[in-house]
Amino acid sequence: MTVIERVDIPGRPERVAATPVAFNQGTLREWLIAKHGKADTVWNHQAVALQHIDNGQNIVVATGTASGKSLIFQLPIMRELLEGDGVALVIYPLKALLADQLSRWRQMALELGLPAHTVAELHGNIRMDERYEALQNARIVAITPDLLHAWFMRQVSNPAFKHFLGKLRFLVIDEAHVYESVFGSNVAYLMRRFMVARNRAAKDLRTGTQLQIIAATATIHSPVDHMTYLTGWPFVAVDEADDGSPSHPRTLLHIDGPDIGGPAEAMLQGIINEMEHATTDTFIAFHNSRQGVERVARVIDRDDVLPYRSGYEGHDRAEIEQKLRKGLLRGIVSTSALEVGIDVSGFTVGLNLGVPQSKKAFRQRLGRVGRSSEGVFAVIAPRHAFTQLGSSFQEYFEGSVEQSYLYLDNRFIQFAHARCLMDESEQLGFSEAKMPPGVIWPDSFEKVFELARPGIRRPREFELIAQIGADSPHFNYPLRQVGEPNYKLKEGSRSEAENIGDIALNQAIREAYPGATYLHLKRPMKVSEWKSSSFDRSIRLYDAKSPVITQPILHKTVNVGASSEDVVSNRILSGERGLIAEVALQVNEAVLGYKIGGTSFIYRDLRAKDPRMSKKQREFSTTGIVLQIKEPWFSGSGQQAQLRRAVSAALRQMILRKKSIAPTDIDDTHSHIAFYQNGALTRATDTIVVYDSIYGGLRLTEALFEDFGQVLDRLKRAAEMAGSDALIPGDIVGKLMDWHSSLQEGTMPVGRQLPVRSGELVVYEPGSIVSVRINGTLVERELLEVKFFDISDTKLLMYRYKNRDDGDSWVPHEQIEPTGQDWKQVFWNPTTNTFEDPENVDDGSF
Repeated sequence: MTVIERVDIPGRPERVAATPVAFNQGTLREWLIAKHGKADTVWNHQAVALQHIDNGQNIVVATGTASGKSLIFQLPIMRELLEGDGVALVIYPLKALLADQLSRWRQMALELGLPAHTVAELHGNIRMDERYEALQNARIVAITPDLLHAWFMRQVSNPAFKHFLGKLRFLVIDEAHVYESVFGSNVAYLMRRFMVARNRAAKDLRTGTQLQIIAATATIHSPVDHMTYLTGWPFVAVDEADDGSPSHPRTLLHIDGPDIGGPAEAMLQGIINEMEHATTDTFIAFHNSRQGVERVARVIDRDDVLPYRSGYEGHDRAEIEQKLRKGLLRGIVSTSALEVGIDVSGFTVGLNLGVPQSKKAFRQRLGRVGRSSEGVFAVIAPRHAFTQLGSSFQEYFEGSVEQSYLYLDNRFIQFAHARCLMDESEQLGFSEAKMPPGVIWPDSFEKVFELARPGIRRPREFELIAQIGADSPHFNYPLRQVGEPNYKLKEGSRSEAENIGDIALNQAIREAYPGATYLHLKRPMKVSEWKSSSFDRSIRLYDAKSPVITQPILHKTVNVGASSEDVVSNRILSGERGLIAEVALQVNEAVLGYKIGGTSFIYRDLRAKDPRMSKKQREFSTTGIVLQIKEPWFSGSGQQAQLRRAVSAALRQMILRKKSIAPTDIDDTHSHIAFYQNGALTRATDTIVVYDSIYGGLRLTEALFEDFGQVLDRLKRAAEMAGSDALIPGDIVGKLMDWHSSLQEGTMPVGRQLPVRSGELVVYEPGSIVSVRINGTLVERELLEVKFFDISDTKLLMYRYKNRDDGDSWVPHEQIEPTGQDWKQVFWNPTTNTFEDPENVDDGSF
């Protein structure tokens, strides 16, 4: 192994301060002495936070891992249980973390002489009768936000629920830094809905119980602002400047090696195998790929090295967690699922395949190592992995963490929570016509709330999200997705199938496509078929007799809105040499088949023998940044297409790193792009797009427009530092800078179109099954023909489709809504009336 850079982190002595009097007397004092050997002093940040709590303030404690944040909310809650009659709700973002902390809560309650039923857990694996018993008897309830949303909030008018809410004294939000992006934005609305229910219960029961919120988080940017956006309540912060906890020395290493693909996983496996012979250290290895985690653990093939990721059934996850807590594992290979979670002090070695996607993630992963003794944490990545991003390894470690982003204006998130809120409001006795009082909602929420009312005519973009919610919005709108259909993974025949996990559509087309080898707990399985009916949305698997590694053949098309209405907030710079703008987009992602080694297996060929082997796709509306550069070095095919690929990938990487965005939430493309103008889609070969890869878009990419000059400066520095290994060469960065400086600010007059060169059109292929609206209702129809019609001074793109009863009809292109899986878009030359399948165009887009 070659170490590119080493960073030594020195240890730190403790700083103590006097324990506030309220927590240093009676039973609590005795417990502190018995547990910690002293009661008069605690670490400095603990003392500061406890005093704020005693003063009645909401606090957010933003200090490093292993800094004793749990004690800060444990003491005031136990004081309430000993002296008052209030209850506490503690929200943990992951079941693994909840299970780990639950034993600590129960041990503390036992040591303080409290009844056995004082502490209870609520998550998806707890039986219904046990859930109700917990609410009725427990005074500390540990819950996941998922169950709070899907189960608790569905029945807020139930007397047991109202009684618990009315007596709620403390609300604890642990690991608050994970509440960002899609998940955090959903939880922000959940918190406001929860406050509506809590306020109503307190008023109806006339309890007068004061509610305080205590949040604990790793070091984040602007913790007070983050918690205020997340909950709508004011906070004071206790941060790193107050941190008095000691720490052990740790060593950081940047090891030269590949970070993606088979060679990267082989190197990670090799390092783990070497550790087996050279040391007895325990390890945690991080890999961003769910199936990659499975592959690495399977090749290592040891009972004391297990994979860990999302998508497991509860009992499987619980078994792994139990083995970790008992010290029965030598190591674990995990996705980000264990960035926060089980507090295992024994990990002395940490390995990370590739550069962590954010500094927050890096610090969390580093925090898993060296808690009880000195530790080593190594990042396995190519020699220039950090210089490509314009920094050294040490600068990456020492730099401030990124801001945590919440996107409360996403209309699909708002619609989902408006549906839930209406159901809750009816239970609580509020009028459905108005938003409930007592909570500060984002300004844009009221308009979407109106669109969610039953029977109202709403824009068709909301139809899919409304259909997904159906009559059970709490259950059908999961917090960790936006409008993304979820599939059950089932093993066995149709009649005897057993649930073994779950997977979202965006993951399924990459991991569990028809014919794929899917690894589950190191066990290889074959994907046989997808079921997508209203009563069975599942993916069927069976044991793979001869497991081989498969890779999906993915295909993307992006349709760019070109009118003034499609440009977001007039964010556009343009000129004779092109434009950069934030615009509305329509994206299609499809898996066309798979590869085994160098051999491709395409569904259009496989389907003739097995109808279950068919293309799977997802279609969604979003927003993104479009760059059109009308210059010979950028426009065209061949080398220009490869250059566009490199530029779009580099811009995506820069914005991911700059804004700490999950890599699955942003995508880019350099090909198969079309501009929507005058009722038709025109193919573009001088354009790249970086876009939000989630329903509705969270405007994650807007910073690329706002900070494009800074991004180019960073790419220039990266080119100077990395040389020939730079993401894009310095001369290309110079051309981009020159092009960007030629663009002018301005607004798009209403009715204007973006300047787009003429070319082939993108149309739905005849034979596609799509949805058209007939008498206000969406119905599926087969398209038979595409044709231009001259209407006044414009040409209107129309499709002929077959009616069920009385002949054929015509529908404009813009009124078609693609649904299901049996449709395709192709290139059409209206002059020759010939079609070209984009899936056959060899431009390196696969």
